[in-house]
Amino acid sequence: MTSYADRVRTGSWDPRAEVPEHVARRVIVLPGSGYPVARPLLHWTCRALYDAGWHVQVVDWDASGIGITEARELVEYAAERAADEAPTADTTLVVAKSLGTWAAPWASARRLPGVWLTPLLPEWEVAEALTSYAAPSLLIGGTADRLWRLDQPLAGRVVEIPRADHGLEIDDDWRASMAAHRKAVDAIDDFAAGLGAG
Repeated sequence: MTSYADRVRTGSWDPRAEVPEHVARRVIVLPGSGYPVARPLLHWTCRALYDAGWHVQVVDWDASGIGITEARELVEYAAERAADEAPTADTTLVVAKSLGTWAAPWASARRLPGVWLTPLLPEWEVAEALTSYAAPSLLIGGTADRLWRLDQPLAGRVVEIPRADHGLEIDDDWRASMAAHRKAVDAIDDFAAGLGAG
């Protein structure tokens, strides 16, 4: 595997917070290639989980100029590194957006619950992992996203947002876009609340 150390950074979502060695619940957040955790959908997801008492370990990466094989390797490297650098925990949740959903095989093999936002379902390794996922899972996508396909049985809970694109936004309608994000974050908050005691 190529070294991706210079392409990946990971740390606490709230850099001001004191990070203990062990927590009850932690979440590893893997962004999209051009959709970092500062973008609205991931920002509010991180905020909701943080406010619910989760340690939120976020990843930032440079995925420019890499192919499919390297993308998968980059995501798996980042997931491992985030898990290593986060506090140990009784419960670990993976939240991934788009490119980050290449972590589905990695997370399923470790039986980690996962939230898969706008997953890369045309990629057979991602789709295969999400059709036979070995832990609780939540998949969220929009009908205007060309990568969102429901022509296969997906494991876990599926939330489909009408007219939402790959950013889970509604074209030319900011109010509907905010409502779509609210629906997604509410679903994530509800899903996470059912995973282990805080």
